[in-house]
Amino acid sequence: MKVSDVLREKGRKVYTVSADAPLAEALSRMTRHHIGALVVTSPENPIEGVITERDLLRHLERSGGSLGQGLVRDLMTPRSRLVVATEEDDLEYAMSAMTSNRVRHLPIVGRDKLCGMLSIGDLVKSQLTDQQHENKMLQDYIAGQYPA
Repeated sequence: MKVSDVLREKGRKVYTVSADAPLAEALSRMTRHHIGALVVTSPENPIEGVITERDLLRHLERSGGSLGQGLVRDLMTPRSRLVVATEEDDLEYAMSAMTSNRVRHLPIVGRDKLCGMLSIGDLVKSQLTDQQHENKMLQDYIAGQYPA
């Protein structure tokens, strides 16, 4: 199965935030959309980086519980350190990249543009769906309920 298969099922909507936005705005967008990461953009670059809920939580702990006057660019993982995948990549590669790099969100890029975003939950859901389908087919085969 390819990354494009999961994107087709889940959708390609990606939530973004400006690199110059206050941290409170990033938190508000994540909360409003029930997501754990935003792609950071700037006028010069459609993929400047990524900011996650973990970035914000770590900042809150270090700052005594205040977002303060910080900007998204202060906490984001910059593009140079991002782990990404392409639509043509196998899901096994995406899972391996996320696991070995200890990230929960994977921007999907193509021709230097953002095509989507996958979370570890998206990949787990896809794997479970595939296994359930395969199990059902095997059960039907064993029970003699397969097409002639």
